[in-house]
Amino acid sequence: MRGNIAIVREALSRLPKVSRTWFEWNWEDAMWVKTLVIEVEFDTDPNSSSFNQSVLDAIENTVIGVLTDDTTLIVSYVKVVPTTPR
Repeated sequence: MRGNIAIVREALSRLPKVSRTWFEWNWEDAMWVKTLVIEVEFDTDPNSSSFNQSVLDAIENTVIGVLTDDTTLIVSYVKVVPTTPR
């Protein structure tokens, strides 16, 4: 367990090729909306040889399953981004 993080982030951290997760907040239509950002260790361009649809499918299933069955957390958007060089 990674500590005191949201259940959905904990579940995503166990997936292969998921390197980090975090929440971003945006002011939209006079309210704060939460975006769950998922950083992955492959190119997100579907034409790339390293693109990994099965990981995207696992992310989708995990997010839907956890947010539907395991928590009352509300997420307005889910965003998948590739790892950037540091």
